[in-house]
Amino acid sequence: MDLFFNPRSVAVVGVSESKRNMGRHIVRNLHEFCFDGIIYLVGPKGGTAFGRRIHKSVADIPDQVDLAIVLAPAHAVPAIVEECGQKGIRRLVIESAGFSEYSEDGAAIERQLVETCARHAIRFIGPNCIGVINMANGLCAPFARVSNVFARGRLAIISQSGGVGLGYLNVLASENIGLAKFASIGNRTDVDECDLLEYLIDDEQTEIICMYLEGIADGRRLMDIARRTAKPILLHKSNIGTLASEIAQSHTASLSGDDAVVSAALEQVGIARFDDAHTLVNYLKILPLPRLRGDRLAVLSRSGGHAVIAADVCEKEGFRLIRFPERFLREIEKHFRANVIRLTNPLDLGDLFDFDVYTRIVEETLELGDVDGVVFMHTYISAVEGTHSRALFERIEELSFQYGKPVAICVSTDEEEMSKLRKSLPHPVYTEPEDAIHSLALVRDFAHQARPVPRLPAGELDRDAISAVLARCAAEQRAPQLDEGLAILRAAGLDVPAYRIAASAGQAEQLAAEVGAEHGVALKLVSAAASHKTDVGGVRLGLRGEAVRAGYEAIEAAAGRAGIPAPLRVLVQPMVPPGVELILGARRDAAFGPVVLVGLGGIFVEILRDTALRVVPLEAAEVEGMIRSLAAFPLLAGVRGQPARDVGAVREALLCVARLMTAFPSISELDVNPLVVGEAGRGAKAVDARLVLAS
Repeated sequence: MDLFFNPRSVAVVGVSESKRNMGRHIVRNLHEFCFDGIIYLVGPKGGTAFGRRIHKSVADIPDQVDLAIVLAPAHAVPAIVEECGQKGIRRLVIESAGFSEYSEDGAAIERQLVETCARHAIRFIGPNCIGVINMANGLCAPFARVSNVFARGRLAIISQSGGVGLGYLNVLASENIGLAKFASIGNRTDVDECDLLEYLIDDEQTEIICMYLEGIADGRRLMDIARRTAKPILLHKSNIGTLASEIAQSHTASLSGDDAVVSAALEQVGIARFDDAHTLVNYLKILPLPRLRGDRLAVLSRSGGHAVIAADVCEKEGFRLIRFPERFLREIEKHFRANVIRLTNPLDLGDLFDFDVYTRIVEETLELGDVDGVVFMHTYISAVEGTHSRALFERIEELSFQYGKPVAICVSTDEEEMSKLRKSLPHPVYTEPEDAIHSLALVRDFAHQARPVPRLPAGELDRDAISAVLARCAAEQRAPQLDEGLAILRAAGLDVPAYRIAASAGQAEQLAAEVGAEHGVALKLVSAAASHKTDVGGVRLGLRGEAVRAGYEAIEAAAGRAGIPAPLRVLVQPMVPPGVELILGARRDAAFGPVVLVGLGGIFVEILRDTALRVVPLEAAEVEGMIRSLAAFPLLAGVRGQPARDVGAVREALLCVARLMTAFPSISELDVNPLVVGEAGRGAKAVDARLVLAS
């Protein structure tokens, strides 16, 4: 990847003498940013531009070329790529549009492009992109005109959209946030976000990585790369949507749409997700400061009103405002003129006008052992206090790094002064208390760190029994029916109550008597034609004696109304003792692979939608975290006199589902609904199952 950003020579292909030619913008940008390599111009009509010869083909360039930037009509690109291959150019940035994003004919040209590049061992970025930037060497190759107004910094941007990428560049320029590298990847036909991310985590000039993606091609690789680095990774994932309910094949499919899987996966590896430029700026302002290591804040404010606002936001964001030591407050009180302000946290400094005292207060606050971070809010008139305030901010930042604790500086002043601050201070400041405190919350909740790949705990699977069921279903080109699904779950290690199959009302009555269940029996329709048995009247619960026959007949009548053909198969199952009903689920995501789900179950699962998702593999502690994250967890912990439930059994059942999905790729979706969770030590029983196989 390095040659995309550090070429010694660049050929811009698609340049002409016409003033309207967009290839000229690329050349102008390279000059504007003072590219430190050699620039060659190529265009079929020849001529000159910028005092340079325009070669009629790449072959006419007398020297070796490291990187070619191509901006030509799509139909001409394969021939240009062939010329590059013969010339020995092995890295291309193809900015041309009109490929698979445009039409079927364009897709055919793109396939030809891929074949040509493969034949010559060429790697390329694009097509349909706006190019790359490396601030270190002046490589600035977008076809859009770009002014050299960016500060050099430690941020690298990968953007699938050229327009969004340019928007981010505008944000950086307006906030004076430093840029290291930029890459627009467009159709990402060859080089994708994972290739660039892998490069950037080892890039010495990059400390923070920001990505804009409309889709994730290889989610598992993205997760693996993210785990290997402590560099913060920020992702704006758009193109959000869920499958329509009528085509969702199971509860899990409708609950864990692609975007929910993305969010879960990013959280697992510590990638911070954001949805707008405002949040991005908040991240980029706080990330360069020392890391926040807890939730204990001190708020220092020159304005009492801002102090009140800050206190509200701290409470909303879940921060604790520490209680200042009495000796600390008495020392500050000595510097007040009127002693009319009550000293608390937030600390109102409105009666202080000595900037040296401000500095000492900030330092003494940072020295307190129970302070994790500080919010410093300063209101001033620039014409009166501008010079002293700017010096104060610089000293506060020095103290922040000296003590290893973040100080978020929030300023209220005029626009002209803010412009000076953006240009003069090494790190940006905030203009709203909400943004300063929210930024601290962002890094508290999504602190990135390198982490090992989790290991799924080993467990027993009866592979032969499961394989036999799946093979039979595959041969008959159908999904497992209820009894087969329960058999698979039992073979995977879940606790499944005994069940029998009845083909008549009399047989159902006989089997119910044989089961002898204390809480009666459940009758459940077994049919591939009934996706959700309850919806067609195919479930009867808590039946005893003659009610079993009546229940069977009711299911038989309901099946007839639903058009389900005879002969019927009805599962007879003992009712388990009452408990908390959960759903366990799994699906195989196209980008991330197996994903498991736990949530409040039963018939209201899709109404309450209280669920947690994780991508497999995952460890027991992470499964425990999933369960505890549910809004319904108090029902499991025991609330209002109710007994605590067997959370350990839920954890083990979910691990069994994860192992099943890992071992058998032919299972695309799975529901266990409900999993009835008994009292602590009594286990959790899977009483219903639904599986979908890959087509």
